[in-house]
Amino acid sequence: MLNQPRIRFAEKGRIEGNDVYAAFGQSFGGRYLAVFFIYKPDTRTAIIISARDMSDKERKAYGRK
Repeated sequence: MLNQPRIRFAEKGRIEGNDVYAAFGQSFGGRYLAVFFIYKPDTRTAIIISARDMSDKERKAYGRK
């Protein structure tokens, strides 16, 4: 994602240390995307769960920040 994505906590994971986060940002192609992932701090990796286009409400909120 381009231009400093906004990352927020989405929900607590079923297994300790597997919390879900959401990243909102714009791709190099100009699409506004929402990407959901599990961050593994011990290995400093992220496991992508899902990605989709932002909803109109999310896109409006992303533009205000």
